[in-house]
Amino acid sequence: VEAGQRTEAERRLLIRLGVAWALAGNVMLVAFALYSGLDAVGGALETAARWASLVLAAPAVAYGGAPFFQRAWASIRTAVAAHDPRRLHMDTPIALGIAVGFGHSAWATVVGRGEVWFDSITVLIAALLTARYLQLRSRRLAGEAADRLLTLVPTTARRIGEGGSVEIVRQDELRRDDVVEVPAGEVLPVDGLVVHGASRLDNAVLTGEARPVTVVEGGRVSAGATNLSAPLRVRTEAAGEATRVGRLLAWVRETDGQRAPVVLLADRIGGAFLLSVFALAMFTAVLWAILDPSQAAQHTAALLVITCPCALGMATPLALAIAAGRAARSGLFIKSDGATQRLTDVDTVVLDKTGTLTEGRMALVEWVGDDTALDLATALEAQSNHPIAAALVRARGDEQQPEVYGFEAVAGQGVHGLVGHHHVVVGRPAWCGAKTSQPLPTDFQTALDRFAQEGSTPVGVLVDGAWKAMAAFGDRLRDEAGPLVHALEREGKTVHLLSGDHPAAVAAVASHLGLAPDRAHGGVSPEAKRAAVGQLQAEGHVVLMVGDGVNDAAALRAADVGVAVGGGTTVSLVAADVFLTRPGLTPLADLFQGARSVMRTIRRLLGLSLAYNLIGAGAAVAGLVTPLVAAVAMPASSLLVVGLAILQPSFRRARGATP
Repeated sequence: VEAGQRTEAERRLLIRLGVAWALAGNVMLVAFALYSGLDAVGGALETAARWASLVLAAPAVAYGGAPFFQRAWASIRTAVAAHDPRRLHMDTPIALGIAVGFGHSAWATVVGRGEVWFDSITVLIAALLTARYLQLRSRRLAGEAADRLLTLVPTTARRIGEGGSVEIVRQDELRRDDVVEVPAGEVLPVDGLVVHGASRLDNAVLTGEARPVTVVEGGRVSAGATNLSAPLRVRTEAAGEATRVGRLLAWVRETDGQRAPVVLLADRIGGAFLLSVFALAMFTAVLWAILDPSQAAQHTAALLVITCPCALGMATPLALAIAAGRAARSGLFIKSDGATQRLTDVDTVVLDKTGTLTEGRMALVEWVGDDTALDLATALEAQSNHPIAAALVRARGDEQQPEVYGFEAVAGQGVHGLVGHHHVVVGRPAWCGAKTSQPLPTDFQTALDRFAQEGSTPVGVLVDGAWKAMAAFGDRLRDEAGPLVHALEREGKTVHLLSGDHPAAVAAVASHLGLAPDRAHGGVSPEAKRAAVGQLQAEGHVVLMVGDGVNDAAALRAADVGVAVGGGTTVSLVAADVFLTRPGLTPLADLFQGARSVMRTIRRLLGLSLAYNLIGAGAAVAGLVTPLVAAVAMPASSLLVVGLAILQPSFRRARGATP
């Protein structure tokens, strides 16, 4: 329903925008004739041109300008009810400027003398509607991402009925103690206990643990985990929003509503600007009523028109919208405008390990022993769909494999079979040791101990009952991880590493990156990640969190800026303020650089807009600006802001971006 409402609101605004620009274009054609000398000719042609402009401008003001008049009237009522003029919205002087400009032009048309500014008013309305449309479209895109939040967990489950029959039921039909069947390759729909079967589960999306875990009867499992190897039957303890992942997602939705929007610089200036304009208008009217009553209305109108805060109100949203568009085209999607401003204040960066600093998949890290055994082990593992088997096959490449006979996989232990004329066993070292009478060679034991310290997964290889190799598998560190951490530290940012992976694996990564031990922690739950981010914020730090999974979602939402890296889950993307859709970590450096650039552009645009308003207001009070000059200057300043926003250098040369 909400998605439909957002789309309908955008559609209505697009129609209003199209009508406004169509009318403005026709008014400009008539105005061109007047500016080209038709007004000097006078007579019926000039009168007809003025009336034609009035007829075209009236619906532009009434229909195109309606949102500004409605918000202005609402803010006036709120300010009057609260007895607080600071509650007047920025649309109030905009609406006033449009009304004064149109009213003056309409009166000049009716009486047949004076200047008309229909072209300036209609172009101004169209330009302002363009800025509003860009903002609404951005919010709609973010809302659509939120609607996809719950797609991680299956919406249906295979419930075991009486007599062992299987029926497909919806999540909301599941009750506690219902038994559900989860085939290999599917995602668990419930939290519960395994009552039948043994398998390997990929919990990376929940815990950040890169290595699959073995579950047997009596083991506890969670919704969102992927069943890798064999069918399981699970007795339901929680389903839907009551599951662990459901509670985490509910927290993301809740904080999304509670999180206050960043008050941008233009908004902070707005209240004082409105009061100043109204006070200055009254002062101008009184001053010229004393000096020259015949000029009081003209100079007051010129002041109200020239100080219309159109450029001031457009500077920030347009600069952010254009920067966000460029960033998206270079693989950086900024969901929140406020995130761009907060990025420039970040002093602490918290990084997840699995899928963020690492590639997020198993890889062969080290092979100790006979290289010929590698060919035999690869041929055997090519028959398996286990992540370690896939990693070994990727490492060996596409070389032709010998024939395999009698292949058998033992869940949680390993595989064995005949490769050519050799009996090969690949699996857990302890399991392999039980299949041979030979003791583990000293060099293999040394390697095994080292693998354990590094947090790698050890795998033994037997050929014809003899130890031939010991391999280490793990999640490989991204090539750009080290340079990124060093670059962040050179900029004065403190880097922390929080991961659900094994503490030994996290410590090894931290050592490789040069991070102090007290800034790298493993075995951290999603709730603990969120708490750690909160603790850093309580100490006065502005925190940026980078992650890619459900286990990072709560921390991403709690951080001042949440960044989801490419390949992340839907949940992490929705929880984050920024999506890095380009692969790797290099885009994070581009993000910081682009944010600094766009904020510099915004400060310049705001400075230019304020200078324009100060100079224009002073000239109007002094009687140096006629209403016609004011009417031309008003849309000209807005168009100047648009031009400068388009020419800004932000995100123009993102490294590694695809043009």
